[in-house]
Amino acid sequence: MNLQLDEIINESKDLPLIPLRAATDYYKKIPVLKKYVDDTLTSDPSINKLIGNNPLQVMYENHSHHAAFMVTVFSIGNYELLAKTIPWVYRTYAAHKFSYDYFQLELKAWIDALKKHLSPDMTAEIESVYNWMIKRHENMIYLSQTEAELELPISEDWLERKNSFLAAVLAGNHRKCLSIAKETVSTGKDITPFYLQIIQPVMYEVGMLWERGEISVAQEHLASAIVGRVMASATMQEIVPDRVMAKAVVTAAPNEFHEIGAWMISDIFEHAGWEVRYLGANTPVNDLVELLRSFHPKVIAVSVTMPFNILKAKDIINTIKGDVELNKILVVIGGRAFNEVSDLWRTTGADFFAANAMELNALLSELEN
Repeated sequence: MNLQLDEIINESKDLPLIPLRAATDYYKKIPVLKKYVDDTLTSDPSINKLIGNNPLQVMYENHSHHAAFMVTVFSIGNYELLAKTIPWVYRTYAAHKFSYDYFQLELKAWIDALKKHLSPDMTAEIESVYNWMIKRHENMIYLSQTEAELELPISEDWLERKNSFLAAVLAGNHRKCLSIAKETVSTGKDITPFYLQIIQPVMYEVGMLWERGEISVAQEHLASAIVGRVMASATMQEIVPDRVMAKAVVTAAPNEFHEIGAWMISDIFEHAGWEVRYLGANTPVNDLVELLRSFHPKVIAVSVTMPFNILKAKDIINTIKGDVELNKILVVIGGRAFNEVSDLWRTTGADFFAANAMELNALLSELEN
C-alpha cells in the first residue's frame, strides 16, 4: 500500500530518538563506516548497472552525504526531515540513472557496517531507523514520483522576463542574460526586485531541472556561472541607500558550495544600507569567528542549501552563542535545506529565519531597530 507523505511522517515519529553517545559514536566512525559501504558496493558485480554507469565517485559522494545527513537527523531528532528528504534523494539519483535497487543494497550495507564497527549497545536504535527506511522503500519510490515541486511566486509583470532569462541561461547565452539584466536594473534600488523575481526563481528551476535529470551537471554549473556573471554586472550599480545601517556578515555554511543564495542575501543587505562582509562558500568556522571578532557585526546571515550541512550551520551558531564576545550577534539562517520542514531552523539556535530572498527583504526592516 502506498502511504501518503503525511502518513509516512506520522509513522516516522514513532522511531526511537538516538542517544547522544550513539550518535556521537556514529559520527566518529563515519570514515570506517563509509569505507565499508564503499567497498561492499564496489565489489558487487552488478554495481555499474545499479548506478546507471555513472562514475563510482558519484556513489562515493552519495555515501558521504548520507552519513552527514544521518548524523544531522540523529543529532536533532527530526524524523520529518528524514521522511521528506528520502523521496528527494530517490528522485534526484533516479533521474541520473541510478536504480532504485541501489538504495536497498546501500541501506543494507550501512546496517552491516554498523554491526561490524559500532559496539552492540550503540546500534539498536540506529539500526531500527535503517530498517524503517528499508521497510518503506517502495513508499519512498512512490513519493519520489508523485511529490509536488516547490515553486516560488512571481509577479505577473515579471513572468515574461523571468522565462526569457531562464531560456537564455539554459542555452548558455550569457549576453542575452546580461542584456535582460541591463534592461531591468538601472539603479541600485532595482537589484532586490531583480533578484526576487528573476534570479532566485530561475535558480530554483535550474536546480529542479538538474534533479529531474533534464540538464547535466555541466549545464547546471554553466547556469550558475552565468548567473554569477550577471550578478557581478548588476551590482556595479552605485549603491545609494536611504540610510546607513549596522554591520552584517553573510556566509554559506562550511561544506556548502552553493553560494548564489548567500550572494543575493549579501547584496540585499548592502542595498538596504548595511555595511556587509560577504564570505562566500564553505567558510571555515575558525576564520569566520576571527572575522566576527574584528568586524563586530550586528547580524550574521548563514545560508544552507543541502540538508546534510544543517549540522555544520548549527555548530557555527553554537560557537557564536557560546562566546561571551560574540553572543549578542543576531543570527539569521535560511536556504532550501529548511524550507520543507516547519520550524526545523529553530533546531540550529538561530534567532531569525528567512525562507527566501523575499522574506529576508521583509525581515531587514525588523532588524533595523
